[in-house]
Amino acid sequence: MSGTIAERMIVAADLPAKPTPATRLADLLPPDKVTAALADPPPRLAPAAEDHDRWAQVSVADRAEILATAEELADRPWPILLASEYARFHQEGNRVGYEEPYFERRTRLTAVTLAAALTGDPRWLTEAVDGISLICDELAWTVPAHSWKNRERDSAVPSPDDCDLDLFAAETGSVLAWTDHVLGAALDGYASTIRPRLRAEVNRRVLEPYRTRRDWHWLTTSINNWNPWIHSNVLACAFLLDLAPETRAEIVNLTVDGLDLFLDTYPVDGGCDEGASYWGRAGGSLGDCLALLHDATGGRLNGFTHPKVAPIARYFPAVHIADDWYVNFADGPARLQERTLAAPVHRLGVHTGDDLVLRHAAMINTRGGRLIGRLASFGRVLQVIFTPELRETGPDRPADGDHFWFPDTEVITARLAGLTLAAKGGHNAESHNHNDVGNVVVAVDGVPRVVDLGVGTYTRQTFSPGRYQIFTMQSEFHNLPVINGYGQLPGRDHRSRGMTADVTADRVQASLDLADAYPAEAGLESWIRDTALTAEGAVITDRWKLDVAPTSLVWHLIVNGTATVEPGAVRVAGDEGRGVIITHPAAAPCTAEPVPLPDPRLSQVWGPELTRLTFTGSPDLLQPTGELILTVSPG
Repeated sequence: MSGTIAERMIVAADLPAKPTPATRLADLLPPDKVTAALADPPPRLAPAAEDHDRWAQVSVADRAEILATAEELADRPWPILLASEYARFHQEGNRVGYEEPYFERRTRLTAVTLAAALTGDPRWLTEAVDGISLICDELAWTVPAHSWKNRERDSAVPSPDDCDLDLFAAETGSVLAWTDHVLGAALDGYASTIRPRLRAEVNRRVLEPYRTRRDWHWLTTSINNWNPWIHSNVLACAFLLDLAPETRAEIVNLTVDGLDLFLDTYPVDGGCDEGASYWGRAGGSLGDCLALLHDATGGRLNGFTHPKVAPIARYFPAVHIADDWYVNFADGPARLQERTLAAPVHRLGVHTGDDLVLRHAAMINTRGGRLIGRLASFGRVLQVIFTPELRETGPDRPADGDHFWFPDTEVITARLAGLTLAAKGGHNAESHNHNDVGNVVVAVDGVPRVVDLGVGTYTRQTFSPGRYQIFTMQSEFHNLPVINGYGQLPGRDHRSRGMTADVTADRVQASLDLADAYPAEAGLESWIRDTALTAEGAVITDRWKLDVAPTSLVWHLIVNGTATVEPGAVRVAGDEGRGVIITHPAAAPCTAEPVPLPDPRLSQVWGPELTRLTFTGSPDLLQPTGELILTVSPG
């Protein structure tokens, strides 16, 4: 990456201090401008199946993958959605039993629709008709975990009149709308009743609930990735289906207002407190929305000029480690293999003129991963296969010297001599929060060695008052101290007292006081954590001041690799590439214990287990004031 350190850093002085009316989408895209831009019907946003010349432009590799996916899914009966599986969430908290066949139906419809367009084979059209019919017949498009009306009535199975507009009801509408857009004429040739039914169901379950209710939690009390993700799908339905011009304009104006709620609450620095994986449905879905507005109006509705868009775009490559590894604070895996993320990243890069973002988009597309996966949005798949620029090979990792500081989000990432250091401050009520103020991640040669576990398979408990009973959410299973037997507590008041950063060409240092993240019973006046990165290694320095001498001080590090405990050091070796050597004072001897990972969402990232290192303060350290230094070096 070219440029000086100052040019590469995101700093608060470069950005507006807070949202003002001049920085809102509603000012860039006012109602009169929307009405004028939508005076004519939207242009085609993807080629129709009968446009054989355009479909012939799909690369040989993408064509082969789409057809292989369609064959794989069509080789078995269409999944059945059982009321008893829906009820399992209410009865025992299980989400997977219903969600897996639910998502497979949508993945299959996407794959067979694309196969029909690529080949013209009537078999795939028939498959698409079956998929449309099955989805239109479903009792609910809302998944059990998001069935709010059902929860209010304390029922195990929903009513068909509920129409709770959640993420996946909206996503379902979009899948059907793109199917209609691509296969429209072919569907009419098959039966004249298919498209009217499809459109009626999308209107009833998505567009009408969106138009008539403004009290959805993702518009009022919980403004996170739900907001742009749902809006991206609502916009797709509005532009792809045959709506009256005034109805389409109404929906677009409501969408502009709704996205402003998201942008107004988003940090000025562009940081995503939900973590890297959720950026794809936060900043990434914002990119989807802006691309739809731009493309459906021939560029007349251009929201990419909003001042927060450029820093939002840069966040995702800023937290990239290498290959498919990302810094994964908060919920989400450390490995991201969703190839279609390349679509919104590319559009954000194009419209902000950021070469780093553009190169990252190409890297995402060329590193591998499934084109049509479990949650691969149909519109993103189409953008990827019809954007030749994404076939260029991108770099597999950021370069040494690429440092990024997000002062509002309180996250820093830094890279020197093959090492990557990430550290965070923030608070313990962030979206998809873990109790992790002060947490650090260290990678060497692109592989995380001091790691953030991530999160296991979602259940009812994950988003309930019992969330912090799950070990992956607890500070005791992050790279943090336990003070007088106390870990951190959840809540916005449990936060850093302000994180600062100092960046030079050969040293990066961040500092914060994490005392407020702990309960008062821990007896803390201050606990200063400094994290620094030089070419020699990463250094974690804790300095404390307590009311009285502590009865116990314990530090934990979660490490990826085979850990060998030696006097004053721990060697962590991986199967490939360099490991790390963690040095520690004799006053804090170390023990190692395995952390089994039977949950597939964790084991698919890390394997069957990780290791938790425990450094226990000896009496020499149990003083009202003191210091402990841990150094992580390549080795």
